[in-house]
Amino acid sequence: MRYYIQFTAGTGGLVRDALAARLDRLRVEYADDSAMILDSVTGPAGVAAIPFLKNAFLLIAVTERRDLAKSVRRVSQSLRREQFRSVPGSPDRFRLMAHLDGGLVPIEPRARGALEHAVARHTGARLEPRGMGQEYWIIGRQGLPELLFGARLPKPPRTPTAKGALAYELAAMLVAASKPTPEDRFLDPFGGSGALVAARAELPARSLGYSDLDLDRHRRALTAQLPRRAQVGLLAEDALTLPSVPDDTIDVIVTDPPWGEHEELDRPFGEFAQAIGESFARTLHPDRGRYVLLINRRNADTMAEALTAAALSPTARHDILVNGHPATVLIGAQGTSTARR
Repeated sequence: MRYYIQFTAGTGGLVRDALAARLDRLRVEYADDSAMILDSVTGPAGVAAIPFLKNAFLLIAVTERRDLAKSVRRVSQSLRREQFRSVPGSPDRFRLMAHLDGGLVPIEPRARGALEHAVARHTGARLEPRGMGQEYWIIGRQGLPELLFGARLPKPPRTPTAKGALAYELAAMLVAASKPTPEDRFLDPFGGSGALVAARAELPARSLGYSDLDLDRHRRALTAQLPRRAQVGLLAEDALTLPSVPDDTIDVIVTDPPWGEHEELDRPFGEFAQAIGESFARTLHPDRGRYVLLINRRNADTMAEALTAAALSPTARHDILVNGHPATVLIGAQGTSTARR
């Protein structure tokens, strides 16, 4: 089956790695800075459940991109009943959308009517222009010579994101990069408003830990984001010392430490990075310990050098954008000493 997916701009490397772990027999046919066309034997329900995608579509038809009305009529004429596969939550109502080069656009009425009639005939659903039904989209992107026609897959339930916190999709993507397992003892030592621990709490784990010196200030936002019945150990401790965390007891750290840009650090950034490396080295399990760390790109090399000095050399590095700001994701594990890009 072929899918079209959209994700946070500039995170394509992270997305590709995470998808490879979730989708069977994955083949990427097209990719740009915020979208992919891919082929996989994984069904629509499996793709719809991926938390870090902004939108996902099961592709039904593809046509050469020409005048929009002509292309829509060509799609209408090519459709067959067997092309319309069942998608999760697909109701008995539908509407059409057209999204070209980053924005919604109108479809010429006669061409729209022809496509609406074809969809109704092949699916048995009735038109509901106001929404509250299955959405079918015509999609065009700059650099892509075809127009796509696909069924939009439903998004998984999402916890609210606190003001100033990492976006839900990015937090879920960073968690996915840690290769989570049900046996993980997880910790975010720079917990902040809690986006990362909330994203990890949606997956099975042996234990979940959060620490932040400003725990009292963040407690309400953290609690609002956590899935119901999530059990998280809360600490108000310095991430560089974590006196309550025994040596070698954490399986995975996913964190977003201060970048040293908009907040004051109590020491030069190089010393701060060195202390992070030493804290990770002490707390991470010697065999299973691994980490995912988000930092501003300007300080990424300094952080990578500090982690390398602690025998935690990054094994992967992804340069991304966070709200338009250049950032870097460093991924590594205990005992690594050679970095690669």
